[in-house]
Amino acid sequence: MLGFASIYQVPMVGSDVCGFYGNATESLCARWAMLGAFSPFYRNHNDIASIPQEFYRWPAVAHAAKVAVAIRYRLLDYLYTAFHRAHLDGTPVVQPLFFAYPEDSATFGIEHQFLFGDGLMVSPALDESNEVEIYLPDDIYYEFTTRRILYGPGAKMWVRQVELDEIPLLIRGGTIIPMREESAMTTKELRKKDFELVVAPGSDWAAKGSLYLDDGVSLEQASTLEVSYAFDATELTVKAAGRYNVNGVKYSKISILGISERPLDVKIALASGKPIAVRRVDWDAQNEVVNVDVAISLSTSFTLRLEFAEADADGESAGGHAHDEL
Repeated sequence: MLGFASIYQVPMVGSDVCGFYGNATESLCARWAMLGAFSPFYRNHNDIASIPQEFYRWPAVAHAAKVAVAIRYRLLDYLYTAFHRAHLDGTPVVQPLFFAYPEDSATFGIEHQFLFGDGLMVSPALDESNEVEIYLPDDIYYEFTTRRILYGPGAKMWVRQVELDEIPLLIRGGTIIPMREESAMTTKELRKKDFELVVAPGSDWAAKGSLYLDDGVSLEQASTLEVSYAFDATELTVKAAGRYNVNGVKYSKISILGISERPLDVKIALASGKPIAVRRVDWDAQNEVVNVDVAISLSTSFTLRLEFAEADADGESAGGHAHDEL
């Protein structure tokens, strides 16, 4: 998959989930269901001589697949944006780690970890055990589920107690990921769901990302929407361009990760300076996340600013202290 997507420029690629020849066990099929959700092309398919392996035939597989598909659907717009970028300039939809860390020779031979888009590191369990040995480059990461910050040591480590409905998934520091606030049964219904914007600052406490939307069907688009995101220590800038009708879809939540103290205030304004109402601000002290509830149209350009009691010399009052490693 990594060869086709990143070297041969064939972005729509994936395996036959649960295997084509031979018979997968329940636990291996569950593992594969989790992994397959992070390939560009995702389907369960096998040879006519093999046993039936539809996800619903095993309870553990059915549950794992539901979890995996829900995550994938929430990330479909992020994946679609990656495909758009691949169409424009050839940036791979999925990438080997050495594409992101070319200076780290330890990443050169890694085949079983990869980047899904440019912001998510996938480290799958590939057997029936409940632990995974992964390599974590020297960088900042955030757990996908808890959003807790992690410092990569540039070394191998073990992730323990990985259940069949789990997959080690990390957000790379320095990225901003737009995702739907919840999943749906169909892509048509998914398009009605609002967005959460996840801001994951890097070691310089900056981050960036993008979103591309169109009607998802037409070969020739009548209108599109392209949004750029940039975060610098305490300020998020969102710039939207295009005439695509978002049909009332909005940002309902903005989550800023790695924030080690409660902000005194959160202010949001249009480019004109006109204030935008903030519905609610919550600071998760345990995981160091600021969650801001909003109701801002996806086609709106705006800025969000975190205000703190006092800043250090670099203006980084919200981070920079030591955190536990994975």
